[in-house]
Order: sequence, then structure tokens, then C-alpha cells
Amino acid sequence: MNNKKRGRGRPLGSGIDDMPTLQKVADLMAANPALKATTAFRRIIANPGQSQIRRFQVKWKAGAATYLAEAHQRRATAPVLAPARRAGATYSPRTARQLMEAQRKMQEALGPGLQAAHAMMNTPGMMAAQEAARRLRESPVMRAMEELQNSPTMRAMRELQESPTMRAMREMQNSPVMRAVREASEEIARVQRLISGSGF
Repeated sequence: MNNKKRGRGRPLGSGIDDMPTLQKVADLMAANPALKATTAFRRIIANPGQSQIRRFQVKWKAGAATYLAEAHQRRATAPVLAPARRAGATYSPRTARQLMEAQRKMQEALGPGLQAAHAMMNTPGMMAAQEAARRLRESPVMRAMEELQNSPTMRAMRELQESPTMRAMREMQNSPVMRAVREASEEIARVQRLISGSGF
């Protein structure tokens, strides 16, 4: 009789193939470098269990660099979609060749630039800047400013500024009559200074 106890955990050889999910996570993160791996995983797997999340995190930690490199390679070598064509429209062979040639040239011209842009987006400095911007958006100070902007007091002040009374007051301040009054006041003040200076 075999009394050997079975070890804890999943039996050997019964591992789950998470490669497709890991590749999808890498593709999402390549398209959006600010995205966290676990967040991307939650977008792909709806309501994952804690065991699924832990299993994913272990596998992602072990091969994250490889998955991301492959995802960037897939994006860099993805074919450019052909231009949309109206239903029923037909291209002559010459026009089709010209379109294909223009597409090839555009892909060749954009290829290095896109690769450089992806490389730049994944530099430590750029990722740190994106993380700093995210933290700033989510900071208590920014939330307080948004709440202040949306507060009843600020809405009332904006409504007051746009009210007919305030518009009328601004128009009156800029009216010819008020300009004439200001000019007359300045002239009276000038004459008074002259009189004071002359000793009368």
C-alpha cells in the first residue's frame, strides 16, 4: 500500500496555459504605457478571482520584459490597413498599384518613427513623468480644486458675472458718456493742480 502523501498545490503537469492572456495584457500595455499590468489583466478577464490574479502576477513578473518586447514587435510589424472603399466602387489595376505603392511608402516612412516613439514612451523618464501626471490628477489638491470649481458658490459667481445686470454695468463703464465723465474729472483735477501750484 502506498502511503506517500500528496504535496500541496496543483499537481504537476496540470498548469493552466495563460500565454494568450499574458500576450493580450502586453498588447494593452504597449498601446497604453501608463497602464498597470494588473489593471490590464482586469480589463481582459472580467471579475477575476484572487487565485487568478495571483497566478497572473507570478507569471507576469517572471516574463514581463519578454511579453512587452514581443508586443512592441507585433505593433511595429502590424500591417497598415488598406484605405476604406465605398460600396460598389471599383479601382483600375493602375490605381490599385498606386494605392499599394503609396501604402508601402507610408509604412516605410512611418515604421522607424513609430518604433522610436514607442521606445521613447517606454523610457524610465517618460514613464515616471506619466506616473507623476497621474498622481497629480488623483491628488487631494486637484480633487479639491475640481470640487471648488463645481461648488454652488463658484457656480453662483459665474452666473453673476454672466447676468444681465453685470453685463449692463460693464457696458455702462465702457459707454461714451462714462468716458466723457472720466475725461472731465481728469481735466478738473489737472486744473485744480495748476491752481494749487500757482498760489491762488
